[in-house]
Amino acid sequence: MGFEKQTEEIREICGRLFSEGKADAIFAHTSGGLDGTLIPFIAKGEGDIGKIVWGDRIRQNLAPYLHGRTDRVGIVAMPCDARAIVQYINESQLARENVYIIGVDCPGMVDEDGYDRPGCAECTVRVAPVCDERVQGDPAGQEGASTGATPPRNGEGAPPAEKFARFRAEIDKCILCYSCRQACYGCYCKTCFIERDMPDWQPVELDAGTKMTFHLGRAMHLAGRCVECGACEAACASGVNVRYLIQEVTDFVDEMYGFRTGMDIGTAQAMVAYGPDDREPGFLGEAQYE
Repeated sequence: MGFEKQTEEIREICGRLFSEGKADAIFAHTSGGLDGTLIPFIAKGEGDIGKIVWGDRIRQNLAPYLHGRTDRVGIVAMPCDARAIVQYINESQLARENVYIIGVDCPGMVDEDGYDRPGCAECTVRVAPVCDERVQGDPAGQEGASTGATPPRNGEGAPPAEKFARFRAEIDKCILCYSCRQACYGCYCKTCFIERDMPDWQPVELDAGTKMTFHLGRAMHLAGRCVECGACEAACASGVNVRYLIQEVTDFVDEMYGFRTGMDIGTAQAMVAYGPDDREPGFLGEAQYE
């Protein structure tokens, strides 16, 4: 099944949702991006269905558009979108009965040059773990897209000085525009921690300490909550790659507690639940510190 066939099936499902009165609006994608990217689109009735398009040029997680909504909505969801929705439900930010999830099998998204979007190369979740209807992809087209193997850690085995040099190089590119935060489904606080004590004015040259505090703090706030969609890195206009920090924390939570975000509704969240059998790794996580 190619993208045209998937698009046709998605439109058929959306038309049925509107005709049966099961959705007041449906969040999807449509063409219109300057570089061929598919952009977010809200279908408000059957007349909008023909504008819905599915393909491998999506760069934005649609889940943030659902945060806090109380009306009945549908969403054409990639697996990472579906995982984010599940996490919203688990965090009591969205009622399950208010959202109809159309899960679309994902072969991985690419940019205008055909390279993998951030997060897509190492993704191992190609089917929405929770959905009301599933639109299957072409198995042949997805063959080889994911090996299922755990990718090597970023900088694993490198000396601390080298790791810090890499982090500092990325931080120096950051202009603290908060695009990564705005694109992230998990950053929905009305007032971000980094802005609580911030004055109304900003210095022309932001100090490295403030930028480090933001990125390290955000990584900690996403511990056990990141769905690995790569929207943060894709949104960065400065080319900052600090998603690897969040990926390290995500891998750590998976290894220590066997937990992956957004895979099941009602599952106890790793960082807000305690069990007597939980491992206690100490400061750096090595076995000798347990």
